[in-house]
Order: sequence, then C-alpha cells, then structure tokens
Amino acid sequence: MRKLLTAAALGFLASALLVGSGAGPSQASSHREAPLIAADPLADNTDVYAFRSTESGRSGFVTLIANYIPFEEPSGGPHFYKFDDNVLYEIKVDNTGDGVEDVTYQFRFTTQFKNPNIVLGMASPNQALAGQGGIEPLITSLDDPDYNEPQTYTVTRVNRVARTTTVIASGVLTPPNNIGDRSTPNYEALAQAAVTSLPNGGRVFAGQRDEGFYIDVGGVFDTLNLSSVAATGGFDSTAGFNVNSIAIEVPVQELTRSGAVPSGPTASDAVVGVWATASRRTTTVLRPNGKSFSTGPYRQVSRLGSPLVNEVVIPLGLKDTFNSSTPAGDAQFAQYVVDPQLAQLLKAVFGIGVPAAPRNDLVSIFATGIPVNSVTGPNYTTFLSDGKPHEMLRLNVAIAPAASPNKLGLLGGDVAGFPNGRRPGDDVTDIALRAVAGGTPFTPDTNVSPNNALGDGVDHNDVPYLSAFPYLGTPHSGNHKGAKPHEHHAPNP
Repeated sequence: MRKLLTAAALGFLASALLVGSGAGPSQASSHREAPLIAADPLADNTDVYAFRSTESGRSGFVTLIANYIPFEEPSGGPHFYKFDDNVLYEIKVDNTGDGVEDVTYQFRFTTQFKNPNIVLGMASPNQALAGQGGIEPLITSLDDPDYNEPQTYTVTRVNRVARTTTVIASGVLTPPNNIGDRSTPNYEALAQAAVTSLPNGGRVFAGQRDEGFYIDVGGVFDTLNLSSVAATGGFDSTAGFNVNSIAIEVPVQELTRSGAVPSGPTASDAVVGVWATASRRTTTVLRPNGKSFSTGPYRQVSRLGSPLVNEVVIPLGLKDTFNSSTPAGDAQFAQYVVDPQLAQLLKAVFGIGVPAAPRNDLVSIFATGIPVNSVTGPNYTTFLSDGKPHEMLRLNVAIAPAASPNKLGLLGGDVAGFPNGRRPGDDVTDIALRAVAGGTPFTPDTNVSPNNALGDGVDHNDVPYLSAFPYLGTPHSGNHKGAKPHEHHAPNP
C-alpha cells in the first residue's frame, strides 16, 4: 500500500510535530475532560458536529453544532439548565490550514426574570396566580407569560480576513427546557418555534437537546473495562441525559477561503477546519446580595474539535492547557498523537499488537487531514494544513451527503462521514478505537481482528435523531411520571 504522504513529507511532519510552540487562547473535547472545566459545566464544550445539511432541499448548506453542559439530568430544577450570560460561546472555522480561525460565529446570551417573586423558576404559573387562567398547560409558546426565565441571544459573524464584524441575529429566543407534560406540553413544537431564519438563508437554534453522543463512558474510564467490545451489548452511559446545543446552518460559500462553492472534492478550497470554544472574562466580582458581575478581557476555558482528543490523547498535566490553546499551537501536543498512550493501553488490556510509533496514520487523521492517497481514492481528502499539526474537525464541503449513511463513516465506505466532519449518528467511539489500534486500511499489518472490530458495544443513540435542523433529538422530559426507577438511564439493547 502506498503511504498517505511521501517519506520526505512524513519526516517533515514528524519533526514539526515534535517541536513545541507557544500556545494562545482556543479548542478541546468532550465530557468533563480536564480538571478546571469539570468545575465549570456551563462553559464545558462536550461535542462538535460539522456536516453538509442532509435535510431535503438544504444540500447547499453546512450545519455546525456545538454542545455544552455535560450530563444534564432532565429533572434538575427548579432552575433548569441555561447558557451562561457571562460566557462567550464561539464556533470557529479555519479555511487556510494555519490553525487560525478565518470565520467565527459568536453567541451571547441574556436571561430575563419575569416574576422574581415566585417560588418556581423557568416555568411558573404566573397567569393562574394572577387569576387569569388555569394551572395547565403552562408554556405553550415562546412568548407565554408562564415562561418565567426566557433567554435570548445574539449571533455575530466575524470575518478575520475581511476584518468585518456583523450581527446577523439578535433577540432570538431559546425554548425552555423540557420540564414535563404540565409545564412544557408538546415540547418539540416549542423547540421548532425557536428555529430562526438568517439573512443568508441559513438557520440558527440554541436550546436543550438530547445528548446525541452514545458511548460507554464508565467502561472507557474504568481502564477500558467495557461491558462489550463487540458491536452491541454495551452500556450507553449518556442515555437519558440532555445537553444545551448551539446549531447554525450557513451556505457552503460562507465558509470557504474563496467565498465560492468548491468545484470538486479536491479543489484547494474544499476543506475547512471547525472547532468550538467557550470563554470567560478574567475577573468576577461577588456582591453581598449574592449577585455578581464579570469584567475584563475574555479568556478561553474550553475548546473542542474532534471528539475524545483531550480525554484520551492529551496527558493529565496538559489537559487544562489544551483547553486554553489554539490549533495554531498544537505542535506542543503532537508527540501524544505520534505515540499515543491509548494504543499501549489497548495492547495491554486486549493483548493485541498495535502499530509502532511514529503513528503517521493518526497524524493524518487528527493533525493534518487525510491527503489524496491510494486507499481512499483520487476524489477523497480532508487535508488542510500549512505543514504543521492543527487538531480540528475537518470537513470537505464538496462531498455530497450520503444517500444511505453508514455510522462508521469512512471505515464503513461512507466518505461523507467521520473523519470527514461529524454527523450526529456517526459512531466516533468505535471509529477512534479502531484507528488507535491500527485496525484501518492505513495500517495494513494490524488491520486484522480484533483491532478492526473493536468497539464499546453501543451502536445507536437512545433517542432518534431528527431528519431536519437542528438534527439532535428531543430532550428527555424532566418529569418521569409513570416510568420505572432509572428507566431513562437504561442501556441500549
């Protein structure tokens, strides 16, 4: 098999990967992955998705999704989960390969308290207590008086190259959380009412969604003590939980370096890199009345591009550093991709052979993108790099959505799936385990069983995804009336 890069290029990359560089503020990964962010869930970026829109008639658009707040217990009231008014949430796009964002979508939130004198929170029977109506149903529209803690947000598009900053939406309402049948009847209708059109023909949504990342978290972090390493039989640790999602759909040409739709998958402007961040101001002042305010410049506290990178690739002592860094400074982390500890853990736990370092196959997948090669063919690439490593989720916007998606993405013969972007249904855990174990065509000597059949035993989400924007499923209701204890946390069959 021909190598993905020439020997000279690989040597250059390996050298570049091992050279440290300074880090500035920016990207990371998933659920409670670093010591500092574990104590700041409202700023914790859990997952990023980037894909050509699959909804009928929307193939000219790209959907970008950033999730925050891990492991939301649906019944966590009375003050249910909201975006933090003091956090700057951003989705960033690099279209030149230097690890610096060229296009940024910024989201700022503001919370209103309609009736501060009521004992309940987000859903409160204000009309009933005022003698203006019955007790149920409560919130039937986004402007319902019983929606007691509505949150609005502003969307700003920043073009670094053109040096423009444009507010493309303001005063947009988020839906309430899915509190229960009395408070939020017909919840999905409320959520769909919060989908807002943008001037560019795209759409935006911010609010609660089902946690769409299915994975045996407990098994992975119990030193790979998985219930199953086959396709099924595992425990979905995230089943029954919700997240807060920011989703934006934009025309393809808004993301490319040329400002046009690429002519084909191998065109110079076809691949973009995507990551999301959360930033806080440097100073928070606590007042005697319990209220606080924040001041000073923003500093990044969370970052995420490809899934699971900070959890299982970056060492403990650098996890917080990674969360405050940018893809431009990723050379400082590159040795952990070239020689990942996870591969040695897989070898020890499962008694398998793994490829020897340097792992140039993983460099291509996670740090530079996959160039055109003999394995994936002449019309596939996710390569986007200036010759240095930059960890971000790469998407080839010229590859059309798959008519029949395969959850294993590229490993399943579906070029529109991970690691070409990431769709909500992609089984990124199985793909990542097999890649690190060397169970892919890029490492033919180890592309054998069980390396190329590893998984966490969880093969689908507990809630169906939507076929239309914002794609992630309806969040779980906070009222489990009639359900058996822990039924909402049952593993996938």
